[in-house]
Amino acid sequence: MHQLLTNMPSNERPQIKMATTTVQDDITTVHLSPDEVSTKTLTSHNLQAAVTALHNDGIVVLNNAVDTSHLNKLNSRMIPEAQALYAKSSTHRNFGPGTGNIQQEPVLEDGYIFSDIIANPFAAQVVECMLGPKPALRFHSANTAFKATDRQPPHIDVHFDFPRGVPFGYCVNINLVDTSPRNGATEVWPGTHLNASIDDMSGEEAGIRKDLTEERRKVRPPVQPSLPKGSLIIRDFRLWHAGRPNQTDDPRVMIVTVLFPKWYRSNLEIILPESVKGKIDWGSLNPKVKWVPDGYDYLHGAHDHDFALLP
Repeated sequence: MHQLLTNMPSNERPQIKMATTTVQDDITTVHLSPDEVSTKTLTSHNLQAAVTALHNDGIVVLNNAVDTSHLNKLNSRMIPEAQALYAKSSTHRNFGPGTGNIQQEPVLEDGYIFSDIIANPFAAQVVECMLGPKPALRFHSANTAFKATDRQPPHIDVHFDFPRGVPFGYCVNINLVDTSPRNGATEVWPGTHLNASIDDMSGEEAGIRKDLTEERRKVRPPVQPSLPKGSLIIRDFRLWHAGRPNQTDDPRVMIVTVLFPKWYRSNLEIILPESVKGKIDWGSLNPKVKWVPDGYDYLHGAHDHDFALLP
């Protein structure tokens, strides 16, 4: 068979499509082709590569998954809003004021809510393979890293005895600019989702127990993956991670959505203005939305979110 194929003219040979992936900073990146971007559909090989990475590492990067013009428009609006929020003492600082990291809500106005950010079709296809059909979209927020010297401790974003041995939620993180360790790329600990437990935590603000982080560092140390604008991260909710200092003068905004399986009992809802009803392509997602009138003051923010599984 091999001899027959090599004797064929190249334009007559069957095209064997493989996954287009690279591994950088110990993280798998799946590179979307122009055809995938055009059709909004991952090939089976790239889908397999993404699912494999989530099973083994608890994290995967999809490159070229978001329209950069959408990111540019959001960034031009959210940076001034972030600066105004940062100037207020009442604004919530994640893990204390020294980290320079604030909770910030995305712009809730028609013209600033994009389907490939709030309901990215490529992320949805991958997560659907992990959680089952029609994942529920229950969280939509952002955090912004300002210049700082302090870091967050490694932690997980839940403070309850979550289901063991099965994925129960995935974060989709989209940075509005290129990210690197210099501007505060998120630190992640690949593979820690496999044995994660609420017992790993030494307290909500203290993060993962230091004895566990030091042992894990010897086996598979944490990384800060550098990402080009237009990429996204899918992260298992159980994965250890931490915010690291932004060493630049430019604030770095990261949008986050969270998807849960159909079986996960929760009352969480995202907030959206009524003016975008019918304008968002939700694809295979099941959005749980609280619709509010236009003009809703989204800048007042919110940071107390209960992700717990209800009885």
